[in-house]
Amino acid sequence: MASVPEEIWLLIFEFIQNEASRTAQGGQIDYDMARIASVLPLTETCRAFHRMCQPLLFETIVIDGRSGPSQRRAGCLVNALEGKPYLKDMVSKIRITSVFFTSSEFGDKLHQTLVELRSIRDLWIREGNISLAQLSRFQECPHLERMVLLRVDLSGPEDPAIASFHSLQHFQCEPYGFPRSTSFFGTLMLPGLETLCIDSVFLTGLERLCNHEVFQFDPAVLKQLIVETRIDWIQTMEEGLVELLKRANQIRSLKLRLDKLTSGVSIPDDVIPDLESFDGRADLVLAFCKGRPIRNLRTFFTTSVIWEMMNDVPSLIQSGSVPLEHLSIDRIPWKDDTMEHIARHCPELVSLKVRAVHLNDTLSARNHMPRLRRATFLSMQGPWFKNNIRRTKMESEAAVVRECRAFWMGLEYLRLDPSYFWTYRGLKAARFQG
Repeated sequence: MASVPEEIWLLIFEFIQNEASRTAQGGQIDYDMARIASVLPLTETCRAFHRMCQPLLFETIVIDGRSGPSQRRAGCLVNALEGKPYLKDMVSKIRITSVFFTSSEFGDKLHQTLVELRSIRDLWIREGNISLAQLSRFQECPHLERMVLLRVDLSGPEDPAIASFHSLQHFQCEPYGFPRSTSFFGTLMLPGLETLCIDSVFLTGLERLCNHEVFQFDPAVLKQLIVETRIDWIQTMEEGLVELLKRANQIRSLKLRLDKLTSGVSIPDDVIPDLESFDGRADLVLAFCKGRPIRNLRTFFTTSVIWEMMNDVPSLIQSGSVPLEHLSIDRIPWKDDTMEHIARHCPELVSLKVRAVHLNDTLSARNHMPRLRRATFLSMQGPWFKNNIRRTKMESEAAVVRECRAFWMGLEYLRLDPSYFWTYRGLKAARFQG
């Protein structure tokens, strides 16, 4: 072992971590727990491995308050950090779930330990509660770049009217319970914010409690806006969305997951004039993309409009003022001439991803797309091709693989089945699982 440089061992350990997290099931907590569990046995192998693995072991700390054993493990972690202060400088990510900071002695002790972790860059809290006064203490962490609050109750006594996070670049907030919980927000000053992800309740103005103006950002700095609906609000949000877009007028990327937003929403021409990327329903594309320099379009057809809009594909993919470079369409009603429309109206495409509703498995690559590097074609049932009386699935795939090489000369990656993909090197194509 002495002959192997320490840098090589660290690369091996990081590979083990990445492989474990790649196959982890569940959400963020399960992902990070898998990474920690993968290197924990290595720390018990020998002193050298214990020393080398400590930065990997303490890079992310997970605090889980869902059960007694989990709380005891969290208590041991707090004691370890307090007993060995040098470990605190290794922590860059914190994951917390189901911890009530405002109503327990453990929560108060945990909070005091966490705000002393001045090297953290990523704070993620799900469920439980933390007062805005407690949350504002993380202003003392000078490197904090990302904060995610999912169904977190921010209520508490003597909460400040304003909390400032000058280093924060990414902020995501999904409010706890009912809209009334947003009344405890005060104002968050986020001068360095580049990405804002919020729930649509902040657009409703419901009971005068939900207001997107609690998030104060610099419009010259903010580049990406994401608005999602986690709870099915009955209130309208069109007016609130337009007002938010006026405040965030210089964003380059907009993602909308708003089931209740009507397709008739009107966006003034001088709002978000520099938008380059849009992700949202197909019936919203024209409203948000028309006349804007959209280069990246990710859209999907909903069940209610899929057949009504089956002839609108040409207008959707050329709604912007410049040709698309990246196009992803989900649940598109596929017809024999759809690929021809895409090739004709998107000659600059670099990547194309399609998941289609189609009655046959027609796919023609006989339209020149010189810049296309990556292409994915899947059906709602999974693979694009299936066995039929004329030819087998593999025969159909092989014909398209050859055709793509002939007409899409720059293609490097092709997927026609969820379980494997094709890569091109020179005149040869190879199939890989994954």
